[in-house]
Amino acid sequence: MSIFWPQYFDKNRPIRLGRRVSKENATDKPLVEDVLTAAKNLKYVAEIDTQSKYPRSPFDANGLVMIDIMGQKKNWVLKKMAPEVKLAKENRISSAKLDRVKKNRKKHKAKTELLKSKIEKRKKK
Repeated sequence: MSIFWPQYFDKNRPIRLGRRVSKENATDKPLVEDVLTAAKNLKYVAEIDTQSKYPRSPFDANGLVMIDIMGQKKNWVLKKMAPEVKLAKENRISSAKLDRVKKNRKKHKAKTELLKSKIEKRKKK
């Protein structure tokens, strides 16, 4: 099992602070869940540890992903995972936006139903 930190894929982090992929393939502030999703999308066996802190910056968010890379070189797996991490983050953000839109629609629908019922009550009077 090899350890993969989300900081490896962080576009804003310099190499000396732990970024291990090119800026073109990196993403902005990836989460542990993004790395886990990317690993699972590439059919790796992976598990998450949310208690660990990245040694080079212990003030960052917690978490690491342990991946069974099946004898492959870690650097090769990193390069293969980088676009997947980027995609996983984009999917997570877009699904969160979609959830917010759905929630707002429900609120809006409830408000319109309430207004309709008030108007109908006034018409009956």
